[in-house]
Amino acid sequence: MQELELRPKPSTSADEMRRGSISTQRLAGASALSEIGEAWGALDALQDTPMQQSLWTESWLSASGAGDRLRVLVATSSLESPSIAALVHHGGLSPSLLPAGAIELGEPVDLSRGGPGSLRALCQALARGPWPVHLPRVLSTSPTILALREAYRRRGVVRVGPAKPCPFVPLDASWTEPERRLSSRRRQDLRRAERQAERQGKISYSFLSPAPEEAEGVLDEAFRVEAKSWKGREGTAMSFDPVVGTFFRTYALAASRRGILRVAFLRIGDVAAAMQLAVEHAGRYWLLKIGYDEAFRQASPGILLLRESLRRAAEQGLSTYEFLGGVAPWIKPWTNEERATVSLGAYPVSLASASALSRQAAARVLRTLRRPFRWMTRSEV
Repeated sequence: MQELELRPKPSTSADEMRRGSISTQRLAGASALSEIGEAWGALDALQDTPMQQSLWTESWLSASGAGDRLRVLVATSSLESPSIAALVHHGGLSPSLLPAGAIELGEPVDLSRGGPGSLRALCQALARGPWPVHLPRVLSTSPTILALREAYRRRGVVRVGPAKPCPFVPLDASWTEPERRLSSRRRQDLRRAERQAERQGKISYSFLSPAPEEAEGVLDEAFRVEAKSWKGREGTAMSFDPVVGTFFRTYALAASRRGILRVAFLRIGDVAAAMQLAVEHAGRYWLLKIGYDEAFRQASPGILLLRESLRRAAEQGLSTYEFLGGVAPWIKPWTNEERATVSLGAYPVSLASASALSRQAAARVLRTLRRPFRWMTRSEV
């Protein structure tokens, strides 16, 4: 697995840190976003992934209605960029703080990091709070992991476990001809699919960076295409999920205002047969959603569109093509490269942490006890 090359942040010496001042601020509720909006917006350009940006959190809170459960910590330094933790409080028997949409959307998430000093101060402030902090899927190279471990060293415990990796393609000039990266059998399959598509109509591709006034119509078409696939049959398409669908529409519209939204279509004749919803950030193409019309299934329109979007990303000089999600059969022919991620839990000394840790321990014991029972049941049948 390859690591995401984190962009260098301004370094600050120990003497400079002692001379400088770092303050932390705690905010709560949806109004917290408006209070820190300008500072967070300025921080967005420094983030390694779109999921660390203010747009992602703001869009999820708007779609889910979870703004009243928002808890924000800001660490501000006089010498470097601030760091921000905007986390949603999840109640129940084991209350904890998680990034917005971390579980529901399943993408790698992290704190919004500025300089190393402000990140340390942010993690120390989290360690002084009563609630466990859970990052279900964070890049294994993230400096947040070490910062949390140091902050909780005398204040609690940090647990790191495995999480599913993210596939990606490291792009170079050779990717302007993506089919050459495939096996001979896969190239034949691609040519066969293209011939099948051509029998149904003329093939055309469009790669759009829609302006805000155009984005609504473009998104309407993309949502319709996705709903015509198996996702529509199973009710998991964005059009059928009021929260996730609203999130992606809200996020895409905000991304169009930033100029980072990318929407691609493959058309067969006059019909959109496949679509991609993506953003471009930090010189990388981040693929968020895909979909295709099952009426054109035999032509593999989604794979044909993937080939062309890989070609276009390489021609534009982007450094990587980020699939997000997890490893899937349709991705494997194109790349074996993966970014390792981990599940990160930070538990301060508190009753909430004791409850969470005891429930996790009980769950592990239960899983262990079930294994021999399942084996005995199979052997007795």
